[in-house]
Amino acid sequence: MKPRFLHSSPKGFTLIELLVVIAIIGILLSVLVPALTKVKLVVRNVTCRTNLRSLSLATNLYAEENEQKFFAYLSGLYINQLAPYIDDADEVRYCPATRIHAENPTQGYWGNSSESWRWVSGTAEPENGSYGLSGWCYSYPPGEAGFVGESERKDYPWPIYGQIPNPAHVPVFFDCAWVDAWPKHTDTIPANLNLDDPGGGTDNPVNNHIQRLMLRRHYGICNMAMADGHAEAYELKDLWTLKWSRKFEIQSEEMTRTDGSPIYKKTN
Repeated sequence: MKPRFLHSSPKGFTLIELLVVIAIIGILLSVLVPALTKVKLVVRNVTCRTNLRSLSLATNLYAEENEQKFFAYLSGLYINQLAPYIDDADEVRYCPATRIHAENPTQGYWGNSSESWRWVSGTAEPENGSYGLSGWCYSYPPGEAGFVGESERKDYPWPIYGQIPNPAHVPVFFDCAWVDAWPKHTDTIPANLNLDDPGGGTDNPVNNHIQRLMLRRHYGICNMAMADGHAEAYELKDLWTLKWSRKFEIQSEEMTRTDGSPIYKKTN
């Protein structure tokens, strides 16, 4: 018979040991969760820029087959024109940081930082997307209507898409709250503009369309695809340093809201 002191009896965790384990898990989570969140944001940004680059490259292919011109303003939504040149058009039209409006599918909606826009026109099938097209890249055939004025249709757009000077600084597609935008160097950002749900200026006359790009979607930056096919991230305050149109006067001073405060303001 073995001595009693050699017997081992089952023993559970003490309360102190459990608390120590829980504290360690809590510390690990506090370290890992922010890191994982940051990784998730990086992946979203990379995917977003990849989508935009696909749209821009498809535009170059379209132009090559159409006398180096972009499609006309009233010829239909850009995604329909570019779909034959994109393998996954129904995916690249969305920024991964946005979701589709779940409300009435036959009603048009402005997009915002977390939701895509919905475009509805006559009997055409409603379209959804997260990106906008620079209106200054549209072609305007003689006699074509449009809410931009006659002089704007004549003097502002790039006449031959394939011959844009310094195309690396000319935006074509970008994160946007609507289908398209016509930014001007005179556009301003109101002090009280809500970056989560910005709306986007007036259409007639074209005014403050750059507001359509003022989103909190990527926390202070706007992903863009340029006319040379590459995609890049720009801080919101730097969007006035790009050559949006032939008449756009590049601004050298850092742009702020009308009250002098930063355009992007962090929130809790």
